[in-house]
Amino acid sequence: MKEILIRKASKQDLLAIQRLLSTYFLDMEGLEAENFVLAEVDGQIRGCAALVNSRSHGKEFLEIHSIAAHPNFRGKGIGTRLVRYILAIIEESACDLYVRTTVPQFFEKLGFEKIENSEKLLLWEDCKECEHFEKCMQYAMKYSHSR
Repeated sequence: MKEILIRKASKQDLLAIQRLLSTYFLDMEGLEAENFVLAEVDGQIRGCAALVNSRSHGKEFLEIHSIAAHPNFRGKGIGTRLVRYILAIIEESACDLYVRTTVPQFFEKLGFEKIENSEKLLLWEDCKECEHFEKCMQYAMKYSHSR
């Protein structure tokens, strides 16, 4: 595998981010290019993840959002590198870090722990209104700073 460069995104990366996210039917609604960190291989964007500030019920928290790796580069460590980069960014932050994912095993390896659906409802307003909440395939997870 060639070298993977992890860097913050800029406005010039917007189209490449949108293309990558569309591969997984993800959109950028409410996100800016500057929310993203990118993984580059040979100058091509091969992965991305957004770090966003969220607020619910008076609680502020950080969320990893829209994480994706190009299909040809899955399983090559790109997702791990992106999440570790984000963890380094927030190391000094007092905010909690959460993620909603269908792949909890990936995040557990990086120090995240599953949280109860009752806490999920307190964090994400859209979960309250979702008709699929009882059968939701997304796990809510919180980063444990103790690792």
